[in-house]
Amino acid sequence: MELKNVNVGYGYLQVIWDISFRINEGEVVAILGPNGAGKTTTLKTVMGILKPKSGKIHFNGKDITGTTTNELVKLGLVFVPEERNLFPAMTVLENLLMGAYTVKDKNKITQTLDYIYTLFPRLAERKKQLAGTMSGGERQMLAIARGLMSGPKMIMLDEPSMGLSPQNVLLVFETIAKLRKEKVTTLIVEQNVNTTLKVADRAYVMEQGRIAMAGSSAELSSNDHVRKMYLGIA
Repeated sequence: MELKNVNVGYGYLQVIWDISFRINEGEVVAILGPNGAGKTTTLKTVMGILKPKSGKIHFNGKDITGTTTNELVKLGLVFVPEERNLFPAMTVLENLLMGAYTVKDKNKITQTLDYIYTLFPRLAERKKQLAGTMSGGERQMLAIARGLMSGPKMIMLDEPSMGLSPQNVLLVFETIAKLRKEKVTTLIVEQNVNTTLKVADRAYVMEQGRIAMAGSSAELSSNDHVRKMYLGIA
């Protein structure tokens, strides 16, 4: 995935200014920054929910600028929004199967389901449980797993730890660490800078709609500006 000089706005209000970044296959990359920096707007633009005013977006070598969300899913791009959008009155298994609606091969669905249960044993244990009765961390795990059911080439997570208890935040980042181990190409938007830098390979810092900084997680963790502004270390 690569963005080149992308500008985005809502009507006359410009929110994203000339951003460029790249995610390589198998990487976990984070977009960090304060609330209102333009992080979620960036994901929505990549996913075709918003259209850029200018610039290009490429995915697997294909220009996807302006491509519809439905077509992007078919191309292998999956977006897990902050709201998670699970079906609370449906079971874990039923929610997972909804994630495979674009897959026509029943054998492939079965194989992917077995893989999901191996990756997340807790979901296998609770496959008959209603999604609405799960903890916040478990629901986020289910939302990520449902996204993986279509066999995506890349998954994007918007604020996966938002509004969760510390225990559930830990569960969510354990889930993301598993994605990294499995070499699932992942883009995370997060305000939880400290924990995100522990699971991401690289990160971009957005401030006021622009990319202010970029580097490996180790580089950003030791950067004076990041340490002061986002990690609370003087």
